[in-house]
Amino acid sequence: MKKLLSVIILTISTLIFAQESKESKWILKLNATQLVDAVSYPTVMISAERKINPYFSVNGEIGYQLYEFSKADTIILKSRGFKTNLEGRVYLFKLLNSRIESKRTEFYVGLQLFYRENQSTDIVDYSPLNNADVKYTDNFGFKRKAKGFNVLFGNQISVSKKIVLEPYIGLGLMNRKVENTAIDYNESKHEIVGTGLVPFFRELNMEKKSGNYFNFCFGLRVGYRL
Repeated sequence: MKKLLSVIILTISTLIFAQESKESKWILKLNATQLVDAVSYPTVMISAERKINPYFSVNGEIGYQLYEFSKADTIILKSRGFKTNLEGRVYLFKLLNSRIESKRTEFYVGLQLFYRENQSTDIVDYSPLNNADVKYTDNFGFKRKAKGFNVLFGNQISVSKKIVLEPYIGLGLMNRKVENTAIDYNESKHEIVGTGLVPFFRELNMEKKSGNYFNFCFGLRVGYRL
């Protein structure tokens, strides 16, 4: 009887230990950087990572624009937008070393496909060519679509058994399409008023910025192992 009880206790203990030590296959994350993205538009972006095996995983991400940092006096198009990403990643050093157990920090390389779409109202100050003394202010609407890919490099850092931090950077290519509504500014007749990077940022929401571009991204995700 004592031997039987010992075997049962040992078996139960082994099962409990195996369940506790087994790494979760799912991680739910919030992209903290996208909450304050002023270059494109801020979104509340949630993702879920599913481990296929100890070395490979898939991360799906989607975000919606729920707010904006500035608002034009005259609204041509109401602000709204979303972003979505699909990423396949490999935990490189685990794969190279054929290591199953995760360390506190795990480096990964990923291939991310992305799509973005948003609309809003912007404002541009401009003057007629060769007549800088005259200035006009123009409110106009814009719709933007962007798709492309990034090669990502990041670290998955285990702060605790449940909490992870995930800083990353990425390089890639992007195709942008911009459409304008109710715009009076004409590049052939006018010049944008402003110094430094002001003209550059004003042009980002104009049709002339449609086309293929090099893309750089970075961010920080905060995750919770389910």
